[in-house]
Amino acid sequence: MTPTRYLLTIALALAWLPQRPAAATDTSAAPPAPPSAPSTDSLVLSANGSTLTDATGGGGGSLTWLHDFSSGVLGIGGEYQRLANAHWEFGSLSGSVSTGSTSAKWSFSGDAHVGTGEIGSQRFDYDIEGAGISGTFGGKLIVQLEDRQYDVYTTHGNMPKAGLSFLWNPHWQTSVSYARSITGNLGTEIETLRVDHYGHAVNWLLGAAAGHVAPPVVNVYTGLIGTAPRYREGYLGLSKSFAHSDWSILGDYLKVANERRITLTIVCTLHAD
Repeated sequence: MTPTRYLLTIALALAWLPQRPAAATDTSAAPPAPPSAPSTDSLVLSANGSTLTDATGGGGGSLTWLHDFSSGVLGIGGEYQRLANAHWEFGSLSGSVSTGSTSAKWSFSGDAHVGTGEIGSQRFDYDIEGAGISGTFGGKLIVQLEDRQYDVYTTHGNMPKAGLSFLWNPHWQTSVSYARSITGNLGTEIETLRVDHYGHAVNWLLGAAAGHVAPPVVNVYTGLIGTAPRYREGYLGLSKSFAHSDWSILGDYLKVANERRITLTIVCTLHAD
């Protein structure tokens, strides 16, 4: 079992387990614990369309059920995507659980995306698994460590990532991350910068990434093999909440080798009453 799959098993198991209180300590001066938040359910729907250099574009969609409970969330869903002469579909399972205090909060997460696809008449397996841990300190600084295993078509490998985020005030947050493959034939190295703004009416985000990447890592199936080509990406998103739903729209520009892809994605999250 790879390190990623071992961590994924632990993370998903933790997410499924009910949370137990910590071992008894001196609680004479502690205030009574607040009641647990009720469990809620949400349905997340997404649709996207893409253009691609010198080829027909593509599109796809996904449907995910999310169950929020007092200390985490579980998700089960499916997705279909098509781009040029390639298409792929997969099922997804994700889970996260959080614990800690206001000064230091820890979150453990895991996800798996398993399915199949075709490039022309060539069939391939699609298997991406990840597990991560993040710590939030003082309600402002977030430190994240993640590991992800890729087994897509002829591309295989393991890619850890480290990230930092800082909430400067209730409205502004900046994030940086660095990912580099350490096994297989991914040959991937990515640096990312992102800015989030939380407004009273609308939230927005702006981000960019650069490096070298195996095309299947970003869902571009060029048929290229050998050294991972240069990679550039920029994206801009807006989101707004309504009575029982959240809506977001994301535009993404991606360049891998000589391929340029522009994608527009719309996501709707419907909350149960």
